[in-house]
Amino acid sequence: MRTTATIYTRRFPVTIRDERTGAEMQDYITLDKAQIQAAQLVGLSSKELILDHYNRHGFRVLDIGKAEKGLIEVELSRGCVGHDRA
Repeated sequence: MRTTATIYTRRFPVTIRDERTGAEMQDYITLDKAQIQAAQLVGLSSKELILDHYNRHGFRVLDIGKAEKGLIEVELSRGCVGHDRA
């Protein structure tokens, strides 16, 4: 029997500036659907969630692009690497 878990994701291109050095760079942040829904429960949009994440790490967000939808599938029946089964 094959059992899989599917995680729905959104990948955002982000232009950021390192506030310590002033360097601008392109980055990507991937959020799963559960994170976005949890943020919405407390009144935050996905963009506000992204701003909070980068601000906590010393970056200023200059631009957030359109999200790309994606998914991650994990086959659960394969077991965990490095764990012994009893």
